[in-house]
Amino acid sequence: MKWTVLNKAATRWAGCISRRAGLICMASLIITMLAFQHMKTLNVSTQINALMPEGARSVRTLNKALEKTGSFAAIQIVANANSPDAVLAQLGAIKKQIDTYDWVGSSQYYEDIEVLENHKLLYLSLEELLELEAEINQAYPTLIAKNIGAFFGASVRYTERGAGLTGESTSQIDPDMLEAFKSITDTSKSNSKRYFTSDDGLTGVLIVWPKAGQDSLLDAKRMVDDSYRLIDRLNTTPEDKVALGVGGRIASQVAQFESITRDLKYGLISAIGLIILMLLFAYRSFMAIPIILIPLGCGIIITLGLTAIIIGNLNLITVFLTLILFGLGIDFAIHNFSRYQEERRKGHSQERAVQIIIHDTGAASLLAATTTALAFFALIFTEFRAFSEFGIIAGIGILIICLSMYTLQPALIVLADRIGWTINPRSKKQKLFRYRWGFNPLRYRLPILTAVIITAVSAAYFAPKIKFETDTKKLEAQMPARHVTATEQIQKVIRTGNSRAIIVAENYDDLVKIDEYFKHKIKEDDASPTIKSVSSLIDFIPNKASQLERLAIIKRLAKSAYNLRVFDPETYESSLKFLTIEALNIADLPPGLRRTYLGQSTGSQQNDFEDRDTDYLVYVDNAVNLDDARNAKAFSDDVAQFTIDGQNHYAASESFILVEMLGLMKADAIKAILLVSVTTSFVVFIFLRNFWATLIVLAPTLIGLAATVAIMGAFGPALSIMNMVILPSLIGISVDNGIHIFHRFESEGPDADILGIMSTTGRASVLTTLTTLIGFGGMITASMAGLRSLALLAIIGFLACLITTGFVLPILLEFYQKHFQRKRLQPLGSAL
Repeated sequence: MKWTVLNKAATRWAGCISRRAGLICMASLIITMLAFQHMKTLNVSTQINALMPEGARSVRTLNKALEKTGSFAAIQIVANANSPDAVLAQLGAIKKQIDTYDWVGSSQYYEDIEVLENHKLLYLSLEELLELEAEINQAYPTLIAKNIGAFFGASVRYTERGAGLTGESTSQIDPDMLEAFKSITDTSKSNSKRYFTSDDGLTGVLIVWPKAGQDSLLDAKRMVDDSYRLIDRLNTTPEDKVALGVGGRIASQVAQFESITRDLKYGLISAIGLIILMLLFAYRSFMAIPIILIPLGCGIIITLGLTAIIIGNLNLITVFLTLILFGLGIDFAIHNFSRYQEERRKGHSQERAVQIIIHDTGAASLLAATTTALAFFALIFTEFRAFSEFGIIAGIGILIICLSMYTLQPALIVLADRIGWTINPRSKKQKLFRYRWGFNPLRYRLPILTAVIITAVSAAYFAPKIKFETDTKKLEAQMPARHVTATEQIQKVIRTGNSRAIIVAENYDDLVKIDEYFKHKIKEDDASPTIKSVSSLIDFIPNKASQLERLAIIKRLAKSAYNLRVFDPETYESSLKFLTIEALNIADLPPGLRRTYLGQSTGSQQNDFEDRDTDYLVYVDNAVNLDDARNAKAFSDDVAQFTIDGQNHYAASESFILVEMLGLMKADAIKAILLVSVTTSFVVFIFLRNFWATLIVLAPTLIGLAATVAIMGAFGPALSIMNMVILPSLIGISVDNGIHIFHRFESEGPDADILGIMSTTGRASVLTTLTTLIGFGGMITASMAGLRSLALLAIIGFLACLITTGFVLPILLEFYQKHFQRKRLQPLGSAL
């Protein structure tokens, strides 16, 4: 065999590594340290909108709403005690201290509603006020006549000529009407403050709104940690027994993130520990551990450093890339190390063995890395942001790790040899016992091929039966006990869900139309109601015309009350605050209500909100549980987009993003698998230039994927936003084994020993798959259900591909060897 350009380059590079191994290791260390500094700046977003394309309608609508509201999220500190006074005292003490923190915008545990209480007659409908006025007009002259008659001891007829009202002292007065009026004007039942407490007053909540710009996960963690430190150091007297907790949306996000990182940390530690034990058992050498794991770790760190520069953060899917890159990258390391051991046992020198792994194993690795990287880069063409970002990071990571395996790993091997590490020789008998298969698949062609056909038919039958996980609660992590307790206490006080929809009305006319639209929809939708209520400023400030009509009636009621003042001066004095009101304006409302319905920046400070040139916020509360995607879809259909007078309006909610994301996910899951499959097939074909060779390399992976799909459809797990990334990854990772085995088969020529290859390169493939399985399997005990489903699907998929590679690939290689192999190559060892 003639020397090729690649062979010459491999020889030069092997010589360079032998001479400059220390320098290469030092340069790799410096680059890794620089990358580590960037890696530390990586943020992780736990919000689902980070998984969606920014151009998605639901995301754009939510971002517009967030610009107005600042945020839907707040810190909620809950206090529970055996007396209402203790609860309020503790919340007041917490508010006083937490308001001094630099991240706090405002906080409140009560709303000043005195102005609303004083205007409660204004909140009666026009019909109710007219009815009340009619009853009072009928009753109050009779009441005057009765009082005069009682004074003189005679029957009296009282007539108010100007108003045309007449009453007899002998007439009866409806007592219910009088009681109704007194209850309206009874100041003893009037509250100037509405505390955020439960019905029994034993649980209260302090709502803490962060300043604008506190949006990152690091900010959220700092806010939650500060809140916990504050409540932990507050001293409560034993008799009060005040229990404090922190909850709310921000605290939930932090708890979810901490659960994810804890699961990843313990999963990685346990996985690395098991992999080390497996490598020690397989190679009987402690030097195998650093030689395999150090280049892999450096490659992953450099990848994450580049991710921080290029993308800036990780999302709920790409946060698991460390696991996936670990599984992808360790393949190269194990194939290199196994081949190095094999060549050294054959008697080759150190430099010669390094040259062979660079030229021979490196060629297969380059093909595998290029194929896998391009397959992942193909995911850029999917709309699902989780897929596209995953494709970018995974593609770059594969290439970087591959480069690390043919620079840093050979350098480490050279240094290890220099300090005295040697390959333990083994007898031929030991080699045959250890590497030859006890089960020969070539003797069982028919049963194996029959199993392949059954697998294909099962995949076709069960694939449509694959379920999508629609309940997001089933994907979440198990929350800490104190967070669960705090959340349960808060729900006694604040019953409005975080997932309610918000609509930004651009002007007052739109506000009125939107309010009327949903109130009418609530009345009409009896079949499958998803809307509980709608609220806006209209609920607190009636329009100008309506206010003027109602105020005119209230003034007439005030005149009637004035005429009765001598008979009950105490009631008259107490009712004056309700009967002498003026029109309500924006400035009259409590700050909390203004923030809720006008946003954090209220813009113009005009009193008349009908003439404002800024937006208004409308809230639509859900009547169904939006954790279930089916309910979320129904709510989205009713609220997310609607038309009034030919104008389209859009509502914002994270649940609407989830609905759109699930639709996009279902479409892009198939698209992603097809893109990865087509790209992988094309790249393999370009390298091999042979249709049958390409088919043989891909077949085990595709059959394994079919088996995985069949198992998912028949038994589960359900496909979800957490585990769906495994399916395209399965193709990228598993096809590497086929490439390495086929490349070794081709390099040994037409008389290649198939079983010998399967017991050497195939053995390395078994190790790579098992290490990948262990890497993902470490997550099977995670507290996060979504992470467990990811691990389970990975275990099923990689085991299926391992089995098909071990049993089907030898049969296909034998078939190819007998019927299609045309290119005769000498064994690489004899040519070099």
